[in-house]
Amino acid sequence: MAADTNPESFDRFARDYDRFVGLLPGRNTSWISGLGLAGKRALDAGCGPGHAVEVLADSFGEVVGVDLSEPLLDIASVKRGRDNVRYVRSNVLDIREEGGFDLVYSHTMLHHLEDYRAGLEHLKSLVRPGGTVALIDNVSDLCPTPPRAAYTWPAVWGFPRSVRELGLRDAWFMLRFWHSKPWLDHLLSDRYLSRDQFRSLYGSVFPGAHFDDLGFALAMSWKAPALN
Repeated sequence: MAADTNPESFDRFARDYDRFVGLLPGRNTSWISGLGLAGKRALDAGCGPGHAVEVLADSFGEVVGVDLSEPLLDIASVKRGRDNVRYVRSNVLDIREEGGFDLVYSHTMLHHLEDYRAGLEHLKSLVRPGGTVALIDNVSDLCPTPPRAAYTWPAVWGFPRSVRELGLRDAWFMLRFWHSKPWLDHLLSDRYLSRDQFRSLYGSVFPGAHFDDLGFALAMSWKAPALN
């Protein structure tokens, strides 16, 4: 299934996107943290401003964060750089790392790829024997691209709760971000798999994978066979 989104569209709102993710502590990292994984090397494909990279760096000897957006990578390097972290600007299909990774991770990036299956196959090729592939992507059962109201109405309804949890200043920022033209243009160019399509496609590439329903997304974890 092809996607129409240009992942470099994040360049237009990189700083606001970093603030947006930062106001959702754990929302983008709780699932991968809950897997309790550790090892020598981890990859975050589509790392954005590096929030998950920062978390993974506590459990892995080296973490490589890859993204196409140079502004997001600049933010990641400044705010979430560590001695054991390396950020690389690259298309996911061009990632080549000798020796592979103990963890290959990606969060809501794969629907941006023109060839979804090719992306899954390539990420699978990067994991070491006995390592784990852990992937999350958005899903939509009603239509491939949810309408504008699917994003703006919940932001309005949730505004009082956001004020209580974040304070007025940050809650107002969140509300404005959900209604901002660059962010909505990006969201309305996305095309998602349904839950059934997700399970079918991922299951065909990763036989025996485990799936978790996160509401807005499905998550998949798969352990690569160990060498005999």
